[in-house]
Amino acid sequence: MPSGFQNNQDQLTPNYYRVQIDLSSGYNSTATDNDSGGVEVWDFTTFDTMNTTMDNSRRRARGNIRFNAILNELQKFANVQILDMTVLTGGDLQLTADDIAASVSFTVGYVQEAYVFGGYLGTSFSNGDTFPHDADTKFDQLSDSNKLLVIEECIHEAIVQGITVGGTDGYSRRYKTYNPNDNNHREEQITVTQPKLPADAWNDVTVSAIQTMTQNTTDH
Repeated sequence: MPSGFQNNQDQLTPNYYRVQIDLSSGYNSTATDNDSGGVEVWDFTTFDTMNTTMDNSRRRARGNIRFNAILNELQKFANVQILDMTVLTGGDLQLTADDIAASVSFTVGYVQEAYVFGGYLGTSFSNGDTFPHDADTKFDQLSDSNKLLVIEECIHEAIVQGITVGGTDGYSRRYKTYNPNDNNHREEQITVTQPKLPADAWNDVTVSAIQTMTQNTTDH
């Protein structure tokens, strides 16, 4: 009798992809502007050296809102693992709340990539490309190399959507900030607009499938 065994996505065998976001050029650092803040992985509470001005704290909040938007986009269609986070200011690890991220790198893992693929079928991506497969294509029928390529592109698009949350009109939410004048944590309405056009933000993001994992144990 046939065993009935099939290779499919529900066997939960993860693939991993390394993401790098270059924030070193063309991102506004003026703390009072709604498009400032780039992408910041951590809020002010992570640091021993806190923000020195309210505006700097708001700038970090905007960057942290964008990173949360990235996470929301990455898990829109399937559960995601986020590993091995590295944030650099210049060439050094980010150590103070006033530091502005020049690059953000992390690893993305999916165990059910077919759902990610299905969620993006028919999508026109931020770089102007149309997704290279039609709705009749089954993920399991793609070659291994093409599976990696299409998931790289899906991850790439998710990150760009997170970076550009709010578009030109703006997105607002209540978010925690820090007032150094009285050493007080507070919540206030923070508005973010896109720091770049989506097609330009696309050029700052690199996504590459990786074969081996070495977990970074540095906190930040």
